[in-house]
Amino acid sequence: MPIPPSIAVPRLPPLPTGEVLKRTTSRCPVCRRPCPAEVVREGQNPARVVLRRECPEHGPASMVLASDARFYWLAKGDPSNASCGCSGGACRASDDAPTGTLGRNAAGRGTAPFESLATCLALIEVVDSCNLACPTCYADSPVGAGSAVRAPSLANLQDRIEGVIRRKGGIEILQLSGGEPTLHPEFHALLAWTLAHPRIDYVLLNTNGVRIARETAFFEALRAIHRPGKLQLYLQFDGPQEAEQRKLRGADLREIREQAIQRCAEIPIPLTLAMTVTRGNLGHVWDTIEYGLRWPHVRGVSFQPAFESGRGSPVTGMTTVPDRLNTADIVLAAVAGSRGSLRLEDFTPLPCGDPNCAVIGYLLRLGGAVRSISDFVDFREVQGFLRDKIRYQPEDLARCGCESEPLGDLLKRFELDASNTFRLFIKPFMDAWTWDQDRIDRCCTHVIRPDGQLDSFCRYYSGFPDTRASL
Repeated sequence: MPIPPSIAVPRLPPLPTGEVLKRTTSRCPVCRRPCPAEVVREGQNPARVVLRRECPEHGPASMVLASDARFYWLAKGDPSNASCGCSGGACRASDDAPTGTLGRNAAGRGTAPFESLATCLALIEVVDSCNLACPTCYADSPVGAGSAVRAPSLANLQDRIEGVIRRKGGIEILQLSGGEPTLHPEFHALLAWTLAHPRIDYVLLNTNGVRIARETAFFEALRAIHRPGKLQLYLQFDGPQEAEQRKLRGADLREIREQAIQRCAEIPIPLTLAMTVTRGNLGHVWDTIEYGLRWPHVRGVSFQPAFESGRGSPVTGMTTVPDRLNTADIVLAAVAGSRGSLRLEDFTPLPCGDPNCAVIGYLLRLGGAVRSISDFVDFREVQGFLRDKIRYQPEDLARCGCESEPLGDLLKRFELDASNTFRLFIKPFMDAWTWDQDRIDRCCTHVIRPDGQLDSFCRYYSGFPDTRASL
């Protein structure tokens, strides 16, 4: 995509030389074309991990991937991306961090349309419209309601889902998204069909909660459809504080969120609070955790650092370095705010895909008290898959790391005992500034595209000219 001459392209100076951990393929943040990149560890107390790349046209650019190297797990992907010259299949990002390749997508065979990779979560956009106009919308959904809603037919959505089931043998987690999925003209019929489907294990509904809070008839229909153990809501929730509410959503929606939470408690339908994290609300991540702990049917919080896509993405790329949050920032903020209730040791990479794609932690609700999971479990003792799985055999790749490893088995048992566990999930999606092709090669969060094929979430929403042209 050509850059208009009116845009002043920065020539960012390269960072001081550090220890090169690996080389990969990234993207130029200006033109968004692929370019060679390296991941570097630099500094100390704490060391940080930096992704730096150089575009032939627009010069060098750098972005911090981890403000604390303890929360960066280095796993090499497809050798054709690059090679750092290390022996074996992994390097060490910090003296304390476990390293290595992971679970069922460790082979890194993720060429589009991602059919060869295992799919932990399949997301499908059931509408193109929304009843809000959030400035941070990753999907850039147009506002619409009633007859103005743009949505695929129920039959089209069913055909696409069935196509994935035929090819993959089933769907572990199906996420209904959009836009605002509750606006679909046949939403209740679609939800009932997915909940009754024998080859769909679990359904997540990604919602802003407006219809649940405001429309009694809609909520009662949802109550009639709900099947315990099969459905959970991902409720958009930016914290109990006032800061950043209007900047993120264009309005202060805290009252609507609480009404939706209260209504779901009547059934109950389990909820995960989905918080977009910015510098403005970073200091309130523990407040959000405390708020969620008040509600027995709230199963946890998903923290998503704000990234550049959809409405948050300029058409021609960014020309100044953004103040981007990363996983380490969120972990450190949560632990600092908890006043000892949460520890650094309570977090571990999710054992599938790339270790930097998702970090998970738990608090325990025991006898009315909140306890740190590290009081009972040492995650380091069950991370053998991170230390030792450098070379995989074909039989290893046939099963998920979530099932074949001690940590995966432990996390599954936590999820089954939802009455006592409170999940903390950090999902840093990628854009041009943070793009690491190794992560895409092992992605297990897939979008069911309009053509029925699967695509990596980050790739699908990237807006890159070459990826969008392939749809």
